[in-house]
Amino acid sequence: MEHEKEVALVTGAGRGIGLATARRLLEDGFHVVMVDLNAETLAASAGKLAEAFGAVEHHALSVTDRAAAAALIGGLPRLDVLVNNAAIFWDGKFDAISEDDFRKMYEVNVIGAFIMAQEAAKVMKRGGRIVNVASRAYLAGYAHAPYITSKAGAVGLTRSMAIDLAPRGIFVNAIAPGLIETEMFRSLTPERQQELIAKQPTKEVGQPEDIANGIAFFASPRTRNVTGQLLSLDGGRSMGISLY
Repeated sequence: MEHEKEVALVTGAGRGIGLATARRLLEDGFHVVMVDLNAETLAASAGKLAEAFGAVEHHALSVTDRAAAAALIGGLPRLDVLVNNAAIFWDGKFDAISEDDFRKMYEVNVIGAFIMAQEAAKVMKRGGRIVNVASRAYLAGYAHAPYITSKAGAVGLTRSMAIDLAPRGIFVNAIAPGLIETEMFRSLTPERQQELIAKQPTKEVGQPEDIANGIAFFASPRTRNVTGQLLSLDGGRSMGISLY
């Protein structure tokens, strides 16, 4: 590791928004630590990035595993940026959702982010930045009750952490993506995809790189005095047009 470089840890970095974020932060000069649950996908993605940027540090772990998170973060020579991107998602009508569905999604999408942030805050110095990836879905949506609840939790967690960590000079912000061309979006039926696209003011699906650019703003050492904020990158959906 080039110790003079700032270090950014990105969870859910094996694909989609996490992978695009890792690439963007490498372009911005960070030493990037990629984290993902799927070791095979993570290694393949890190290998592709290595072709352009040299060896990229990567570690397979679950963000809900406190011991693994503590060991990884505690072993880094420094940590300047944490991007909490890891999440799980599925569609499901309200009367068909199980308690296990709710618990599992909340465990990963909220408690996992909390664990990673808490461990990161132990080692971050003044000027550290935490970026949580929430979702426009926190406002409302159809057949997404566990996901909406978890992403609303991510927004609340961001604001709470921003207040608690501000005296220590650690900035905490969140990004709220809308429809983005990821595995999550592609897991929906074609009919559901078209239904959601039709409600977009832009009538388009965003790209992971669009979200990575927003994350890079909050991750930049030049972004000072910004904390507790939510940046919506959703093609205008959060303006309140056809929320349901």
